[in-house]
Amino acid sequence: MNNQFAITKFLQDSKRGSPLLWWSSVAMAIGMAFCFALTLIDPRMLAGANVWEKPAKFFLSLAVHGVTLAWAISLAQGKMRGVKIATWIFVLASWFELIYMVFRASLGEASHFNNTSAFAAIMYGLMGVGSLMLVASSAFAGWRLWQQRGGNVMREAASIGLMLGAVLGTIAGAYLASQTSHWIGGEQSDATGLGLFHWSTTGGDLRVAHFIGLHATQMLPLAGLSGKRLIVYGSAIVVIVATLATFILAVMGIPLLHT
Repeated sequence: MNNQFAITKFLQDSKRGSPLLWWSSVAMAIGMAFCFALTLIDPRMLAGANVWEKPAKFFLSLAVHGVTLAWAISLAQGKMRGVKIATWIFVLASWFELIYMVFRASLGEASHFNNTSAFAAIMYGLMGVGSLMLVASSAFAGWRLWQQRGGNVMREAASIGLMLGAVLGTIAGAYLASQTSHWIGGEQSDATGLGLFHWSTTGGDLRVAHFIGLHATQMLPLAGLSGKRLIVYGSAIVVIVATLATFILAVMGIPLLHT
């Protein structure tokens, strides 16, 4: 199977698995393009990065997560009870966060770690609730798919990816949210960070572990392409170790890479 055909089939399966998640992800992709376009015409900066970069990245991240979840649902044998409700929760929570981030970006203000007013503090708290709903709905779908795994390696990989991504992402994210910023030591700016990610090169950055943990959702299905259960479980161990290692480095104030 060539790469073009594989990608086309993945997208077709995603649309079949959940039209709601599919069209929501398409809308998010458009939102991402719009926000990236705004970085070219709006020069305002926030913490060393253009004000529109963060919402653009979140649009991309949630679009990828949404289409991956839709694809995983397509692997099920028949309907999975409660999963349709879970997809609605995922979509509503996603758009709540995205709309609020766009609102804050339009004002040139931060959406995360913003406690400058009662409204900002309440909304930041609600974003935390929304994040929990996102990962919980993904984990629930993964658990339902796990119940139908029936010896199928890809269903097993997809279900483990959804559940593991939810657990690791929540652990790293919960600690991150309890801090006053994602930086620990070093320069409190994205200006000197690593390329597109802006991960700190001068101190610890909790975003690294959060990113790796969440994207177990995509990494495990990729391992599942091997058709070998050993590779799937080995990849799960690698993701767990990488998440823990980068989390410990961040807490110690050590950057992933120095430049």
